[in-house]
Amino acid sequence: MSALLERLRTRPEFGAGAVRFAASSEAMERRHDDAVRELATCIKPAPGPEPILQEGGIYFGCWLESTGTINAELLSRFRPDVAADTFLGFARHQREDGLFPYKLTKDGAAFSQIQTVTPLARSVWTHYQLNGRDQNFLAKMYSAMSRNDAWVARWRDTRGTGAVEAFCAYDTGHDLSARFWHVPDSPKGNDPKQFDLSSPILPFIAPDLTANVACQRRYLARMAEELGEDGAPWHAKAEASERALWAQCFDEADGFFYDRDRNDRYVRVRGDVLLRVLACEIGDAAFFAGALERYLLNTAKFFAKYPFTSLSLDDPRFDPAFDYNSWCGPTNFLTLIRAAHAFEHHGRHTELSWVMQPTLTALFRASRFPQTLNPFTGSAGFTESYSPSILCLLDFVERLSGIQPRPDGSLWFTGLTPAQIEHRDETHETAYGRSVDGARLELVNAEGRARAWRNGEMLFDVPQGLRVVTARDGTVTGLIGLRATPVTGTVRIDGQEIPVAIAANEVWQRRGGEFVRVEAPGLTAPRS
Repeated sequence: MSALLERLRTRPEFGAGAVRFAASSEAMERRHDDAVRELATCIKPAPGPEPILQEGGIYFGCWLESTGTINAELLSRFRPDVAADTFLGFARHQREDGLFPYKLTKDGAAFSQIQTVTPLARSVWTHYQLNGRDQNFLAKMYSAMSRNDAWVARWRDTRGTGAVEAFCAYDTGHDLSARFWHVPDSPKGNDPKQFDLSSPILPFIAPDLTANVACQRRYLARMAEELGEDGAPWHAKAEASERALWAQCFDEADGFFYDRDRNDRYVRVRGDVLLRVLACEIGDAAFFAGALERYLLNTAKFFAKYPFTSLSLDDPRFDPAFDYNSWCGPTNFLTLIRAAHAFEHHGRHTELSWVMQPTLTALFRASRFPQTLNPFTGSAGFTESYSPSILCLLDFVERLSGIQPRPDGSLWFTGLTPAQIEHRDETHETAYGRSVDGARLELVNAEGRARAWRNGEMLFDVPQGLRVVTARDGTVTGLIGLRATPVTGTVRIDGQEIPVAIAANEVWQRRGGEFVRVEAPGLTAPRS
């Protein structure tokens, strides 16, 4: 263990948090280094002078559905300066009538569709909480997002349902998905206010767009209150959006959300829309558990060897082709980085690890950072130097084996290591470093234990398979179980030795000299 810790201290630092990573596997270290290096190639000015995050690969620009939301949200932990300018870019280039550009390029802002997935307000709020709570930044983004919300409400509810409508495939970024067969890629006349009136099925009442607005409004309520305004109107609007979502798009028999076409029929294509809705914090813990059981962890639906497929595996339209931009089957890295919030929102940390492990396996053996994976083999698919997959590696390594700052002000030290899921079994060891508030934090996962230090002084020594929750000063406040079977052993903190037995997803709070269980959401096993 000491050799690995010493190696960590010689490794190059990355980003504002001086992140460092070392491993017993040279391939893991090399690919982490590749990710850091290639991320830098995705940061450049467009269209203003400020460097912002670009999508990468063949995508020359910054897209609202991805680069400007979930990608920038992850980047906030590593390059908060670039993340802030990426968010602000959409406010700077907002149209006079309130519409956000769907992308920013060196040639300017583009407005021909709305292309919306991850709620921008959630990403902005996360960045705000992680990075010093800059109210000037928050006020600018709040004002811009409020105006964009008004634009969407005015122009994307032609049927008066209170939901949000898709006019084309590009509105949701679902290129080539069977969801939008016989629907144009772009709006009529490339005008986001128009759809093809001759279409027998448009407009679609879209569950992911409606869920996005519901979630967006909840976070706008938080921002209003943070800025000294009344959040109640936003809460009311959010509730109305969610009611419309359930009323218009949810099929109770299937337990699934579908588009509703102009004939009031469901568009029965089961795709990653479910995960998108769940990542918008829709549904309670019981609903999420049901979605895990029936769909997300079902190997006949979305839980391929390298999850999650973009279309259900048992859909006759499923196509695993991964060598082009497709949302009709292959595993997309945007789905993977969007998924974490849905799982963690409901305390399903163990199940999320079953998604991260095969994904990291695929990324560690790949020679590039693609948009897609073959869901059966994990082979790298379309394009390269793609920022969502680059950030996926950096994010998943930190969530699985590293030190992760959290929006609530806590830190997560996670005692798992990347698993060897292909060919012969091999045990790996990792070390991770990050600076927080000027203090050097280090975590080593080795010899069946997870041990951490702050400025060279030991914080804790626990069995692997646990996540240790601390305050920013390193004070241990809780433990979370991450293995399918209970983690038993001795926790060593502040000179104390405390026996523990912690089951999957259980949350234990530290109270005085003991830990007390406060949450036990259970575990959902994969099914076929």
